[in-house]
Amino acid sequence: MMIPRIVRIRNRRGGATAVPEPVIPAGIPDDRVPDLLRNWFLGSRARSYLSRRRYREVTGLLRGTPGGRALDAGCGWGYNLFLLAREGMAPVGIDIVQNDFFAARRIASANGYEAVLAGADVSALPFAANTFTAVTAVETFEHVFEPDRALAVREAWRVLRPGGALAISTPNYHSIVETGKRVIVRIGVLKRLFPTMCYPAGSVRREEYHPYRYHKPAPRGEIARMLADAGFRVERARTVIFIWKNVPDPLFPLARFLESILERVPLAKELGSTLVLLARKPA
Repeated sequence: MMIPRIVRIRNRRGGATAVPEPVIPAGIPDDRVPDLLRNWFLGSRARSYLSRRRYREVTGLLRGTPGGRALDAGCGWGYNLFLLAREGMAPVGIDIVQNDFFAARRIASANGYEAVLAGADVSALPFAANTFTAVTAVETFEHVFEPDRALAVREAWRVLRPGGALAISTPNYHSIVETGKRVIVRIGVLKRLFPTMCYPAGSVRREEYHPYRYHKPAPRGEIARMLADAGFRVERARTVIFIWKNVPDPLFPLARFLESILERVPLAKELGSTLVLLARKPA
């Protein structure tokens, strides 16, 4: 079995708390190991940290939400399904691309919970109204085709029970990273240095759309308006994470220390790379 390194998360008192991690079982063929598992979750210290942090920020927002069925949109290989199961919820995962479902089922079985999975579009959910107590979407909203986003939010509202919670993470439109990308796309020499999928999408026709090649973060205000229009009440929103994915392992402790400072500075913290947000359907 492949077992990820032990992860310790700083608590509010400054101490380190050990965090349970999923067992990654042997027997998943190399060509079925998801890239996000191999290159991020089991990758360098910085990539491993980024992979976990975003998911844990989202599931952390759900503490206090009653147990029940929880829907994870864009579930991939199922890390968030593991975290939701650890929180006492019955997780259901959907993804418009089902390449990672083989690994998700193997990992769920190795960790003692069932992976209920469905190939589905978040803007057309195949579930009845009032089915879930929580809906999560980790680094998914920016990959939803822009004309479909308001519908996706309304679908989340429809399948949530009254009092249910929607928790998401998505790139912060005003972050240093995303602002830099918008500059780079205007400079051909720089643009050739980075993969196409890193850049904000321009005008894309529906027949050209593919979620893996589509990256278009929305400003916080725009997301908040969509949520309000659907009937949600935004309860919490903040920006986090200042660590670059390619930080060398020896420099990771220093990068983490600097991040912990920047996330506390009133103006600087608004430039963090990730927006995490909790909205609730009124009871």
